[in-house]
Amino acid sequence: MITGRNYQKVFDAVLKEVNPSASEAGKEKAFINRIMGKLDKITPKDVRIELAGSTAKGTNLKGDRDFDIFMLFSKDYSVKELMTLGVKYGKEFAKGHRYEIAYAEHPYVRTWVEGSEIDIVPSYKIEDISERLTSVDRSPLHTRYVNSRMTGQQKDDVRLLKRFLKAMGVYGAEGRIRGFSGYMCELLIIRHGSFTELLDEATKWRGVPVFNLTGPESRETADKFKDSAMVFIDPVDPDRNVAAAVSKTSLSMLIHSARMFLGKPSIKAFFPAPAKVDSKWMARQLKLRDSMIFAVEFDRPKGLVEDILWPQLYKFAGKTTERLKENNFEVFDSDICANGKCMVMFELSVHHLPEMKKVMGPPLWRDEDVESFIREHKVTEPIWFERDRILAVGKRKFTQADKVVKDILAKPAAYGVPPDVKKVIKTSKMLTVSEIAKKYPEFLFAYLKKRNVP
Repeated sequence: MITGRNYQKVFDAVLKEVNPSASEAGKEKAFINRIMGKLDKITPKDVRIELAGSTAKGTNLKGDRDFDIFMLFSKDYSVKELMTLGVKYGKEFAKGHRYEIAYAEHPYVRTWVEGSEIDIVPSYKIEDISERLTSVDRSPLHTRYVNSRMTGQQKDDVRLLKRFLKAMGVYGAEGRIRGFSGYMCELLIIRHGSFTELLDEATKWRGVPVFNLTGPESRETADKFKDSAMVFIDPVDPDRNVAAAVSKTSLSMLIHSARMFLGKPSIKAFFPAPAKVDSKWMARQLKLRDSMIFAVEFDRPKGLVEDILWPQLYKFAGKTTERLKENNFEVFDSDICANGKCMVMFELSVHHLPEMKKVMGPPLWRDEDVESFIREHKVTEPIWFERDRILAVGKRKFTQADKVVKDILAKPAAYGVPPDVKKVIKTSKMLTVSEIAKKYPEFLFAYLKKRNVP
C-alpha cells in the first residue's frame, strides 16, 4: 500500500487538464443525443441505438472526439442481414459527410461529423456472453459491467492512467501501439482500486501478470493464453484475454514508469516536454554509432485500416531481419513509420562482410557425404579440418546488407512478404540515412534519442 507520500497535487493538476469541463460535457451530451436521435430515425423500431466506449462510461479524456454508437439488432436478423443493413444504415447516416467502411470481424461505418469521429457498429442485442453471435456483441456488456462497478473517484483514476500511458506511447490496443486499451485501463483500476495502488503493484510484477475478476489468478489461467505478455480475463467473456494486444515492451515501459513516478512524482510523467529535433546532435550521434542505417519506403496500401496494416509492417520488418541475420549481418534494431507513406528502417552494427566464408562440411565418418562435399566445394589437399568435420572456403552471395533487402524487394513472394505489403512493394525505394534525416527528421531523432550513444 502507498503511504507517506502526497501525490494529490500532481493528480489535481493532471485532472484539471484531462477532465472534460462541465461546458464541454454538456455540449458533448447534446451532440451525442442529436446523432443518436438521427440514427434512431433511420433504423427500424426493433433496432436499439446505444452509446458504448469511454464516453458512455465517463472515463473519456478532455478533447477526445471519438464516439462508438451501436445499432443493436435482435437475433431475428441473420449475421448477413446484420452486416448488410448495418452498413446501409450507417452510410445513410453519413450522407453529406466523409465516411469509410472499416472492418473488425464484420464491416461498420466510420464517419466524421463536426470534428468528431463516429463509429457506427451493428451488433446483436444480448444480455449474456453465451448469446454472442459476433465479437462486437461484447462491447455493450463491457459498458454495463464498468458502469455497475466503478466509482466516480475511480473514473478519475482511469483518466490518470490513460494520460500516464499516453505519455509513454503505450495507450491503445491498435497494431501500431500494441499497448493498453481503454477497457483494459478501466479493468486495471477496478482490480487494484486506485491509480497509485496499481502503480505500486506494477513495480512488483514478474513474468506474466495474471488478473481475473471472476475466477482464479493462477498459472493455469495464464496457460490458456500462451505467448501473451499479460493476461486479464474479460469479466464478461472468460474465454477472452483483454490484454492480448499488450506487448512485452509496452508492459516493461509501464513497470519502469511506475517505479520512476513513485520515486519522484511529477506532472512531467503525464505531460513530457516535446523533444525538438536537434540536427547537430543527430549528426554527432550518427558519427559515434559507426553503424549503417537505411530504410525501405513504399506507398501505403489503399483502403487498409491501421489494425491490418501495422501487423503486416511488423511482419515485414521481422522477415527482413531474419534474412539479414541468416546472411550473418548483425541487426542492431529496426523501427517503423506510416505517416502518408510506409517506411521500415534498419540499423546494422555489422553491415559489410568479406566475400569469403567458412563452410562447415559433414563429419569425417560420413564417407559419401564427405566425397560429395569435396566435389561440390572443389576442396584440394591438404584438407582443412575442425575437430571431426571437413571445411571449405566458400563465397558469400551478399557482402553488403542492403543487397539482401534489395533481393527481398525483387522477390517478395519467395521471402514471405505479407500480402498487402507485397501489393505495393513495386513502389519501394531504398533511403540512405541522410535521406531519412531529410524526409523523416522527427522519426529519426526520436529513434536515436531512445538509443542514445553516451
